[in-house]
Amino acid sequence: MPMTLEKPVRPESRKRPHGLLAGVLLAVSLGLPAPAFASDRWEEAGSGAVAILPAPVKATSITGGSLVCAEQRWTLRLRTGMRAASAGPVPAKLTIDGESFPVIAAQQPGLITVPIDYQMIEQMKSGSGLSVSTGGENGAPAADFTLRDSRKVLEAITPRCSQVDMSAFEQVSLSETDPAVERARPLLAEETKLFREATSATPKLAATHLDRGEGREMLFATLCGSSWYYGRTGCTLVGYLRPTAADEWRQAYNSEGMGLYIDPAASNGGWPDLVTLDRVGGIEPIHWRWNGSSYELRDPMVAGDEPTSTGTVTP
Repeated sequence: MPMTLEKPVRPESRKRPHGLLAGVLLAVSLGLPAPAFASDRWEEAGSGAVAILPAPVKATSITGGSLVCAEQRWTLRLRTGMRAASAGPVPAKLTIDGESFPVIAAQQPGLITVPIDYQMIEQMKSGSGLSVSTGGENGAPAADFTLRDSRKVLEAITPRCSQVDMSAFEQVSLSETDPAVERARPLLAEETKLFREATSATPKLAATHLDRGEGREMLFATLCGSSWYYGRTGCTLVGYLRPTAADEWRQAYNSEGMGLYIDPAASNGGWPDLVTLDRVGGIEPIHWRWNGSSYELRDPMVAGDEPTSTGTVTP
């Protein structure tokens, strides 16, 4: 039987990838990142606490965006291409399902950074649409984004957000098994009774004892059990002190449940300054100073604005 030779195929006649696929294959062959394709829903970035927003619609100058968290601070970063813009603050407005939030954004060529607070994050999780506008003049950057899959993505990346840097302070850790619990129990007996009457449950008690030297002692305790009773954190934090072991414990501090720290570099009358951090979306340390009878907010301006604190308690 005679041999049949296949007709050779000329290199230039072989089928080649075209268009988008060709660009992707070329990028891969050259070791370059493949082009990014805008999605119609929120997506997690490859690492860190970063959410990639879907493609903007009804957009003016804004070409894309991401939501980033670092040290518990959230920022919305909006890309504006090569649009010329002066650097500096600019008024902006976020609208989530019809509810508006005025903010001050920072702008620079190619980027607008918008601060996002805890309330906005929570509303993004349950909302369906987000609108952003900056400035007030015609043609100012603006865009709409869908919030599809925002809850899933935000809940996935939130645990990756770095904590607020509190390395300058000494953390005060309370425990349900600390021996100080037995010291705190009679001090909080009346509060525990009121909680039981209101909720038909027993709150969890945790405490710690601090020896400040020269006879000075501090006792901190928390009761936890209900966000309905104690607010967003579900806990109350109470502090007591006494100058000597022969003195009675005096209540000197009271607030919602907070992360508690001591400032080793500041004190008054031998009692250290306290530093607290809101456990629910807290981004700014709150400083407290002993005034001779109780702990009060060190900055009067903060005292007027601070929503989570119940103020000082004077024995």
